[in-house]
Amino acid sequence: MFKIFLGSIVLSSAIFGADLQNSGVEVILENGKKISVKRENKPKECESITLDPKDIFGEVTQSSKNIDENCKRSFVTYFGKITPMKAAPNIDTYGELEVLEFIEKAKKDNNLLLVDSRTENWYNYQTIPSAVNVPYVYTKKSQYPDEFEETLELFGVKQKDGKYDFTNAKTILMFCNATWCGQSPEAMKELMAIGYPQEKMKWYRGGMQSWLSLGFTTIKP
Repeated sequence: MFKIFLGSIVLSSAIFGADLQNSGVEVILENGKKISVKRENKPKECESITLDPKDIFGEVTQSSKNIDENCKRSFVTYFGKITPMKAAPNIDTYGELEVLEFIEKAKKDNNLLLVDSRTENWYNYQTIPSAVNVPYVYTKKSQYPDEFEETLELFGVKQKDGKYDFTNAKTILMFCNATWCGQSPEAMKELMAIGYPQEKMKWYRGGMQSWLSLGFTTIKP
């Protein structure tokens, strides 16, 4: 029998609201040793390094040869913020098999749309076949009003007198880089703010990192 004992934790709203991925959760092992389960901090030697898709996803370039291998390997252990399993109560979280099923159904149903929410440089490097690129910033009306209008048109949302009609809104499956990537969650948040039905939004939480880790096909648009 495995025995793992949680350390003394006060289960209050303050604890639940804390950034547990960095503060950690203390556990006491069977041998009495205490350890803290938490996410790694960004290595000091990597603080001044800027990485792009080619560096992260393994392509060897002249510039990437000069980047500390430790920084490349540890990128996903400190970048971004880990997302919860549910983006919202009524938004379904998808795994790879559900994504494949969605892609298959979308071939005959124009109301289904696979959306890569990442910025263009990430999308152009590689993406999931059949995905369209709608950078998450284009869901921000105040910052990108023209792109926002185009996004709503693509998603099948009509506007009249400042009101949104979601009658013919498409069911969209959104993804970004990984569980630490906040781009698709931000896009969904902005869409929910204008009333986009949660039931018409799906989320592939694992994103490109999970897709690649399982050996699935990608394309360069």
